[in-house]
Amino acid sequence: MKQFLREIPKVELHAHLNGSLNIESIKQLAEELYGEQTKEFAALCKRFIKFEEGAKMNDCFEKFGFVHELTATKRGLQRATELVIRDFAADNVIYVELRTTPKSNEKMSRRDYLQTVIDAIKSASKQYKIMVKLLPSINRGEPLAVAEETVALAVEFAQTEPDLIVGIDFSGNPNLGKFSDFTAVLSLARNNGLQLAVHCGEVDNPREIQEMLKFGMSRCGHGTYLTEADYAQLKEKNIPIECCLTSNVKSGTVANFNDHHFRQLMAADVPRVICTDDCGVFDTTLSDEFHWAMESFGLSRSQCVDLTVEAMKHSFATPQEKRIMQLLITERAK
Repeated sequence: MKQFLREIPKVELHAHLNGSLNIESIKQLAEELYGEQTKEFAALCKRFIKFEEGAKMNDCFEKFGFVHELTATKRGLQRATELVIRDFAADNVIYVELRTTPKSNEKMSRRDYLQTVIDAIKSASKQYKIMVKLLPSINRGEPLAVAEETVALAVEFAQTEPDLIVGIDFSGNPNLGKFSDFTAVLSLARNNGLQLAVHCGEVDNPREIQEMLKFGMSRCGHGTYLTEADYAQLKEKNIPIECCLTSNVKSGTVANFNDHHFRQLMAADVPRVICTDDCGVFDTTLSDEFHWAMESFGLSRSQCVDLTVEAMKHSFATPQEKRIMQLLITERAK
């Protein structure tokens, strides 16, 4: 069964760039940047993917500092992007939407950051024969001015790279910031043709969930704490929930795989897709996520294929790219 899942052409719609570097790629990146690594570095890598029982969401966000140091230069960022794309392609992912928050430091501006990622995507997508899109991310824990700069850059780059810059991701630690502070800048992005992928209902915050649903989105990230009434709204508007099984279990927002809200989404027939979130941090692959879904919810092979087609339909790909994906998926499902 695992072989079947690996061989299915898959579609990844929720993947954060820095969190998608797996351990082997982190080691490779570090060695390319700094030379042979020490035993201490190897131990740090092990801690990167280790989650203690009872881990909370804040524990997950603390792990990203480790990777951010490796991607703090143009060279490191470019190589990291290439390695992430390579690893998705190795899992037979034929289409991936990468999300990343443009960062600035003494070595590069946010504009430099985005340009570096764009250049890396262009080269790696050709090398590994995979379709890749980019969603610049708004980190809700950062000042509004940073979000405004990010959207301005995204709108600008989308003019010259319309088939690459396709949307904006709203994410970050859900316990920080207020969604209402960002609605104006998100509206600006939407009014300029960018799709919105919004982390919604990642924590139990009913007031904010209703604000987000009223504002609207193209896709809903996680949706862990949505109600049946919320499900009905999403179903009516054909807005899918990006389900990240391992991420939710390891970050402590879901007790275990069997209790994941994917089961309720199936029962309510709400649009849903299976994603990895941060496959490096959570030590998983998209094939693994489908495996857990089959084990936990009794999915058949045909249902896994249907979920892949569902992801294709809800992607921000062009109509031509969707036709290509449909053919690839259909051919493998025969």
